[in-house]
Amino acid sequence: MRTEKEVLSEFKKWAKEKDFIRAAILTSSRVKPDAEIDFLSDYDIELYVSDLSIFKKDDSWLEPFGPIMVRWPYKPRSTGFKPGNWITRLILFKDGVRIDFQITDQQQIKPDAYDNGYKVLIDKDQLTCQLTEPTYSEYIINKPGKEEYETLVNEFWWNAYYVPKYLWRDEITYAKYMLDNILRYSYLHKIIDWYIGLENDWSVETGALGKNFKDYLRPEIWADLEETYTGADITANWKAFIKMTDIFRRLAEEVGQELGYKYPVRVDQEVMEFCKSIFTCNG
Repeated sequence: MRTEKEVLSEFKKWAKEKDFIRAAILTSSRVKPDAEIDFLSDYDIELYVSDLSIFKKDDSWLEPFGPIMVRWPYKPRSTGFKPGNWITRLILFKDGVRIDFQITDQQQIKPDAYDNGYKVLIDKDQLTCQLTEPTYSEYIINKPGKEEYETLVNEFWWNAYYVPKYLWRDEITYAKYMLDNILRYSYLHKIIDWYIGLENDWSVETGALGKNFKDYLRPEIWADLEETYTGADITANWKAFIKMTDIFRRLAEEVGQELGYKYPVRVDQEVMEFCKSIFTCNG
């Protein structure tokens, strides 16, 4: 696999030779001072070009970077990653190097556009001269307001009863979707974020999909969270569900208490009583 030095050197040589490339900016983990980089870390490069049609037509412009293993999206298009006229090309090359390109024909960049870090790889028109120094605060956990907190904790309990409902019916696909997708990623992860933010004076970020939770949670909480992951066994999923509701309750109560927000104790108790009655029901 090519090294970072090789990848960026090859890219800059190519970009200098192509008149339609006006500027290129490296972003994300490879420009953050405290980021942990390994051989699987991708290169996030944003291209400012004079002619976007070259990139919309096909991927022939990628040939100098090596043979492609797989790409996304399959055809060049906008994916909504950034507002405005951008197209996305995420490329995994056969040697394992991955480069994520976001490409635009915009010729102006807001001064704070790269507040979470950047490195200018090439700039032929001084498009980047107004960029401010990054504060690396774009993804810092924000303290929730009262309405945001109350909405989230109440919606968790609305969605919670779907898990025992479909476990009882032996419909594991629906139950797993509710447990591992809706409850976990829409609600539990948000509460964990707020708890970590509270514990760290709202000055840290936990990464995409909670990838840094283990770095911030106390070992006993992390051990409990691990118990919420299980396979397809119905009984094991009942236990994972109970463990997930326990963690949610514990952290949500603590966050609410510290911020002066009311946790819905009655809703929690009544929903859990109903869920447990489903578990013991013989039909």
